[in-house]
Amino acid sequence: MLNFLDQYKLIKGQAAFGVELVFNSKDSYTLIALELTSAKDGIEVSRRFVDITLEELAQKNTKKIPVYFSIGGKGVIHKKVKAEDNVQDQELLSQVLPNASMKDFYLQQSKIEGFESWVSVIRKDVLDGLIEKIEGLNLFGVELYLGPFAINNTISLLDKMTLSTTSHELIIENNNIIQLDSLGAVSNGEEYNIEGEVISSHELISFGTAFNHFVPSAKIIPVSVDKVAQLKEEYLYKNKALIGGFSIVAFFFIVVMANLLIANSYEETHNSLQYQVNSKRQYLVELTKLEKELTTKEQFIQSSGVARASRLSFYTDQIGLSIPTTIQLNQLFINPLEKRINKAEDINFNYNSIKITGTVSRSIELNNWIKSLKEYKWVNEIIIVSFIQDNLKTVGEFELELTIN
Repeated sequence: MLNFLDQYKLIKGQAAFGVELVFNSKDSYTLIALELTSAKDGIEVSRRFVDITLEELAQKNTKKIPVYFSIGGKGVIHKKVKAEDNVQDQELLSQVLPNASMKDFYLQQSKIEGFESWVSVIRKDVLDGLIEKIEGLNLFGVELYLGPFAINNTISLLDKMTLSTTSHELIIENNNIIQLDSLGAVSNGEEYNIEGEVISSHELISFGTAFNHFVPSAKIIPVSVDKVAQLKEEYLYKNKALIGGFSIVAFFFIVVMANLLIANSYEETHNSLQYQVNSKRQYLVELTKLEKELTTKEQFIQSSGVARASRLSFYTDQIGLSIPTTIQLNQLFINPLEKRINKAEDINFNYNSIKITGTVSRSIELNNWIKSLKEYKWVNEIIIVSFIQDNLKTVGEFELELTIN
């Protein structure tokens, strides 16, 4: 409900945690977390946590801001494959692990240029246990990524050919990760300057993961997990309900205050007008009489056709000035008869209508004149009633009917 609001900062939130979770074994992992906040001058790092546990992170996340996870380490496999658009997940999985089934694995696709993609996979039993723990700690884990590919949006801010993360060296080309090399150990602590923020190599993935909250990446398709989608929907719904509640309270408060002000204003105006009516009732009667006389006179002027005549004179002048030398005007009827006069019937006129008859040597000359007449704002429509020309050597006779706005 109200899904179109999900992209607004007020609903998404102006802060997010980015967490790199590195599996050391199935039940053991290391966490590195950064909190990014939207500020006037851009996005800044507000808090940093190294080697923190999920329980500690839940305690630190007192404001219940969304958490974006990048999962790496043992059990996570990455492979560069050839993949066309709209390729099925099972086909991608088969290029990484032949004969494997999507029933047992989660998959993530990170697109490169052309028809190449990085495909990352992890066993469902490994990730499902982690997701249950995240849910149990009331951490709003809204998106899950595999490996270092969540930093795709951050690469363009670094302008580097190689990047070092917690456990990998990334080879960059055209803002794409084209090679992924394991370091075999924790990196040597290289530092990067991102728009004034100094980020160490072991924080780079956490930063890039949280950055997707503010600038979603078009190249990577996060891991699709129903439970994570529910947590994201719960987080967004909670914010929409909170903002909606405050909005309703504020709205009714404004309505009540506005009603009080309007009521006071109406009462003061009523008292003032009542005094004026009582003190000048005779002027009110006289005003009513004058208004009736004015209405009667206006109706007389309108029915007399004086105002209409002045406009029609102007229209006929413009028609006369627009006639080219190749056209000869024979007759011009203003408000022509609807039909021939019959003594037994009332005479009816086509008001706001002008009928024109004349001769022209070529039909194209007539068409050009009609086009020029249509440029006048007062012309609503032009109908060619008839056009007769026996051959090109004789003149053609035409009859037009102009409808006036």
